Amino acid sequence: MLSQGKTMKLDEVVDLVLKQMGVDKKYKECEVSQVWPEVVGKMIASKTKSLKMTDGKLIACFTSAVVRNELLMVKEGLISALNTKLGEDIVKDIIIK
Repeated sequence: MLSQGKTMKLDEVVDLVLKQMGVDKKYKECEVSQVWPEVVGKMIASKTKSLKMTDGKLIACFTSAVVRNELLMVKEGLISALNTKLGEDIVKDIIIK
């Protein structure tokens, strides 16, 4: 709840409003797509066909079998890097297709 007289940063206000509306988790899930290229790099992002978040699971489809296999080996680190970038534990698992 916003209290009168308290100064807040705009991102804090947005986070508070999203939380009050009950859509903060869904918003963070959508944010995964935005941070994906920053976390995996341009080359892997260019081989990404689609990303979809469902119940804490990121379903990632790729156009390259080589990229798919490489990401399978670093899946836990990728989950950690995504959650660090998002600022909270949003991604619980990654399903790589």
